[in-house]
Amino acid sequence: MTVKYLDPYKDDPYGKLRGDKAEAYFKISFDEAKVYSTDDAYIVAAFITNYSGVVRSFKASDALLPGLCAIPIYGREYEIRGKDANGNWQGVKHQPSVFEKALYDHIKVHEAFFIPPSGGIKGELTFVPNGICASMDEAALNALVATNVSTQVIDLSGKLPEYSVPFSGGFKKGGSDSKVISIEDKLAFLKKQMAVDINDTSFTEESSLFSLTRQIHCKDEEGDGFAEIYFEMLMAIIR
Repeated sequence: MTVKYLDPYKDDPYGKLRGDKAEAYFKISFDEAKVYSTDDAYIVAAFITNYSGVVRSFKASDALLPGLCAIPIYGREYEIRGKDANGNWQGVKHQPSVFEKALYDHIKVHEAFFIPPSGGIKGELTFVPNGICASMDEAALNALVATNVSTQVIDLSGKLPEYSVPFSGGFKKGGSDSKVISIEDKLAFLKKQMAVDINDTSFTEESSLFSLTRQIHCKDEEGDGFAEIYFEMLMAIIR
């Protein structure tokens, strides 16, 4: 099976790699990337300079040019949606390939390197199919990962767009139409809920976060920690 590249969709500047990596042997080289952590995956959002073993999902005969692409590295079962023979959307569950899971674990152990406080990474990632590594023990598999991962920490140029991480970490509908929560959306929800809870028509979701927060604290008349509990619950919802 060949891993396929999907062109950027709507206002997302990043292309996507789609496909089960269990049977794929492919390599990507990138000169700038940021790694994002999600519930079930790490996503490498990068400017790719070269693809090997990857074809276009549409117009496969066209060459893949350097550009922005997001590469998921799954650590557990995930779902890719696609159309069946009748044209209906359905979800197909996949397990990460053996190498992919080992790479996920490698990144998790060395997360401080792959996700530096400032800056990003550059280098190459080569994905190896199950046929080569499925029978390896842990030590051999770790050595294989180390051999096929070549990265270094760099300063970011500022040209790499921020990547919007999907809700569940993976890519819905094969990487297209992924619903995300932006910082602006979270702030809007927070202010709207606070305005409702204040129950005072002089305060609305258009009020400043400062004034809404001060009013919530003013309601804590009994000093029983109401405000602290309130904000802990509210922040737990939007994280």
